[in-house]
Amino acid sequence: MVGSDSAGDSGRRPPSICPPVELRQLEYFLAVVEEGSFTRAAARVYMVQSSLSASLLSLERELGSELFIRGHRGAELTDAGRAFLGPSRAALREADRARDAVAEVEGLLRGSVRVATVPLPPELDVSRTISAFRAEHPGVDLRVIPSGTQGAVQLVAEGEADFAIAPLPPQAGRTLRFETLYSTPLVAICPPGHRLSGARDLDPRELLDEPLIDLARGWWSRALFDRLLEERGLHRPVQLEVTDWHSVLTMVQRGVGIAYGPQACVDLKTFDRIDLVPLAGAPSWELGVVTRDGGPCGAAGRAFLAAYLSRCRQRRGAVPE
Repeated sequence: MVGSDSAGDSGRRPPSICPPVELRQLEYFLAVVEEGSFTRAAARVYMVQSSLSASLLSLERELGSELFIRGHRGAELTDAGRAFLGPSRAALREADRARDAVAEVEGLLRGSVRVATVPLPPELDVSRTISAFRAEHPGVDLRVIPSGTQGAVQLVAEGEADFAIAPLPPQAGRTLRFETLYSTPLVAICPPGHRLSGARDLDPRELLDEPLIDLARGWWSRALFDRLLEERGLHRPVQLEVTDWHSVLTMVQRGVGIAYGPQACVDLKTFDRIDLVPLAGAPSWELGVVTRDGGPCGAAGRAFLAAYLSRCRQRRGAVPE
């Protein structure tokens, strides 16, 4: 037996500084965090709930701390769980990059792609790129993350998304790049037969006399609209905020109120009982690709972004500049 440097050690092995945490346990942990329950997380990773729970209990024993408060309200993070969240995401990102590096050397394309998007005009829809890319690279895990502008840009900045298809707010960090793909004016949105329907160069003050459906803060359309009113010295009480673009258009179509948004992002085939009204002095809503300064880290992310941009350029004639 190897002797100890300390007379009082009695040959005991010191506790491990770094418990043997497995990547799959980190994946299960993040699945529970993102889904909010063990049941939904188990379905997401295609395993029975008892096995997932047992794996996470083993992880908690290895860490020496509980990560979740388990109760009827679902799975809530403890303080230790919140502290563990960032390092877990970072570890999985590094593992993905390592797999991508090996796949790149072997001439394969595997790994994962995460794309954050705001509601998109049909010309920039990402679904066609996904279909072609999956047929060519079935080993790649693709995930599209719907979000508002601030959320999408933040996901890129924090490394949680390979790139975003979104406007770039002026307060975004200098480490981000932006390539403009589309520009469209902000318009008022109302039901047919509304008193503002058919107007031209509508004065924004006319909107203040109507029940207005606002997008939540963090949406670039909301920021542009607020700026338009401020430039004219106009103020309004915000009485109804909706965080989902589809819900905004549904409410307008049902006569709940009027709204505003990027002209090209209103699908008039789906929402055929909506009129678009041009606004006087309307700002342009610019949409593009947001990446970190060096672009996506993984080979799969770079390849998917290249495929998406190539499709956009092929359709450049249909995309307003």
